[in-house]
Amino acid sequence: MSASSSPLCDLHLHSNASDGSVEPGQLAQDLGHVHLAVLTDHDTLAGSAAFRDGLDSELTPPEGVELSLNWSGGTFHLLVYGNSISTSDLATNIERLALARRDRNLELLDRANQLGLSITETEVLAAAGAPDFLAKSVGRPHFARVLVDHGYAESIQDAFDRYLAKGRPLYSPKTLFGIEEIGPMCVELGFVAVIAHPLSLGVPFSSLGARLREFKQMGLAGVECFYGGYDPKQRGELVDLARDLDLLVTGGSDFHGTFKPGLAALTGYGDLAVPAEVGDNLMERLSRA
Repeated sequence: MSASSSPLCDLHLHSNASDGSVEPGQLAQDLGHVHLAVLTDHDTLAGSAAFRDGLDSELTPPEGVELSLNWSGGTFHLLVYGNSISTSDLATNIERLALARRDRNLELLDRANQLGLSITETEVLAAAGAPDFLAKSVGRPHFARVLVDHGYAESIQDAFDRYLAKGRPLYSPKTLFGIEEIGPMCVELGFVAVIAHPLSLGVPFSSLGARLREFKQMGLAGVECFYGGYDPKQRGELVDLARDLDLLVTGGSDFHGTFKPGLAALTGYGDLAVPAEVGDNLMERLSRA
């Protein structure tokens, strides 16, 4: 997957332990030699050990997880990096998020059938490769796959656009925590909290700095600037903003395998290259926590 002879970083990756399509160990092997890579599945650390065991990297990766936070407007996703997340108090809250995700999935299934979309729990679990809604982080991409299989949508993106995106008929919000709860906990536990794809907040760029400054007071440590879905200009503007606020600059592809067609690990849509120093800075910050 690497397109460069100089080892790169990817601090935002998803496996089939949540809503990606590739097994954690296989994903690690597919990356080849990297400077640093971190698995950040949604609301679960289930694939972390297999990923770390299979990784060929110059730096020993921390654990990582992506949490959906309560936010009005757009979406607020928080990437958390730490050396012992799975044995920390944060893990208890991650388990609560998993329960909320299960309840959301059951509501989504009920809504689909009320709309005349004949999909079943068995089909969704088969798409996710899970025995039940608590066994792994089953989510909307798995519902999208079933909708496509039934012909209710032409593609996974079309399924989101028609049914699953915020404001569409099958969208159902989860019970979430806020940055005011998770941020201070990360500081106390020595973890690094980074806002993922910050433009997804839905905040005008002219106001984004003020928001990030508020979040920093609540424990935010960094900003995902080198994001696979952003163009070079957006990445550069975010780097400048993060540095002005003395926030850590991070980056990653947001790789999901076949659930995000065309988006590759390490290189995004072909123009992503997260430099080694980004990984160095993250590890240095963790060492000081």
